[in-house]
Amino acid sequence: MVKAVVGQSAGGVAPGAVGRREVADAAARAPVDDSPQAIRRLVVRLAWPSILENMLQSVFGIVILLLIARLGPAAVAGFGASNGIIMVAMAAFFALSMGTTVLVAHATGAKDRAAASLAAKQSLVLGLGVGLVITILGGVFAPWLVAALGAGPEVVVEGAAFLRVFALGSVFLVTTFIAGGVMRGAGDTRTPMLVTLGTLVLSLLLAYPLIFGGAGVPALGVAGAAWANTIARALGGALLLALLLRPGSAVPIRGRAGWWPSLGPMKRLVNIGLPSMFESIFRAGGMLFFTVIVFRLGTPVVAAQQIAQQAAFFSMMPGFGFAMSATTLVGQSLGARNPRRAERASWFATQSCMAWMGAMGIVFFFGGPWIMRAFTNDPEIIAHGAAALRLIALAQPGQALGMVLAGSLRGAGDTRYPMFTTGLAMWLVRLPLAYLFGIVLGFGLAGVYLGWVIDSIVLGGLNWARYRAGGWKTLRVAVA
Repeated sequence: MVKAVVGQSAGGVAPGAVGRREVADAAARAPVDDSPQAIRRLVVRLAWPSILENMLQSVFGIVILLLIARLGPAAVAGFGASNGIIMVAMAAFFALSMGTTVLVAHATGAKDRAAASLAAKQSLVLGLGVGLVITILGGVFAPWLVAALGAGPEVVVEGAAFLRVFALGSVFLVTTFIAGGVMRGAGDTRTPMLVTLGTLVLSLLLAYPLIFGGAGVPALGVAGAAWANTIARALGGALLLALLLRPGSAVPIRGRAGWWPSLGPMKRLVNIGLPSMFESIFRAGGMLFFTVIVFRLGTPVVAAQQIAQQAAFFSMMPGFGFAMSATTLVGQSLGARNPRRAERASWFATQSCMAWMGAMGIVFFFGGPWIMRAFTNDPEIIAHGAAALRLIALAQPGQALGMVLAGSLRGAGDTRYPMFTTGLAMWLVRLPLAYLFGIVLGFGLAGVYLGWVIDSIVLGGLNWARYRAGGWKTLRVAVA
């Protein structure tokens, strides 16, 4: 089995580690209900707010897509192209959020509030810098980035308009990610969900007049959708920070101490978060090239792919909720030196996710045409999208297995292996096979998604093998 210590130097024990170990041992001796019933209740309690939050995000994406679809195929394609680029930028946000969640979860399990506070503050400082860099890059290079995907002139105009406004809101978005990650690591998934709900409601209230004009506001088209999201995200991020600044916060961030960038805490965040960032970049970059492959099939096929993709996200978002609950509970359980509890929680989360995504796969397989007709009346787009959804249906079980077990490994501090499996499955399986089946062999969008199906099988199998080996149970994360 593999044994590792994350965040400690090779030369010895980090300063203060003896005292923290005593705290951790005391936490481990505290009575904890490890019964299967208690574990199931805890998984559900942590998972359902994250599931609802992700479902709300997915519904929001669908509603925005419905509004943008009224502007025409070029607007839909531009929105999709800019979203592909945005996913790459959000990889950095996810990395910081994941690193913070893991460190805060381990510190919470070890009853070390000071370490949790330090991780939160350092992550917020680092996030501010990352957000500013993305703001500059997106604002300057937006048209070039969209054009690099192979989009036509009309699509470039629409996509660049959306991307520039998103870039302006990067600081707010990364703040929302990190503050939510702090709360989830401490076991509070409900508050980020409620803030997300308010944010999305406000976004939808702003979206229609900003896109189409009204109430004295000029029609901004696709850019209006981005402005609605940016304004709402700014308010949501400010609210989450205000909640963390409250005196009774589970992870206090009040006071001046801990805000100045420090090498030790930053290094721990990087040790945990950097592999997660590369994992997200591998995934998001792969999805970007996935879109490039689809662009070779024409604008109607791109529009069909965007609609089918939104349906797939609707299935995947609860999966991310179960994965996040696994990350939190594995981190807290191992922080309290309770690997048995970690294993029970992670496996129940995995089974629950497979049940959900398997059921959605049945809906996609048999209901694809009806799903597509909710977005468009174009027969060509409907035919392409329905065929893609049948293939997406077959990928659901493997995706569920891979997602939640990867979340379990991240919670243990093993973020490098999910990075490896994601990169391998995406770049050596999905993309080459998508190009082979979709372009070379001429199977179209269905062929592109056949590569996705095979990728999900490989990813699920690799993560299952690592999980079953059990080495993740021996990992120790230095929390301060």
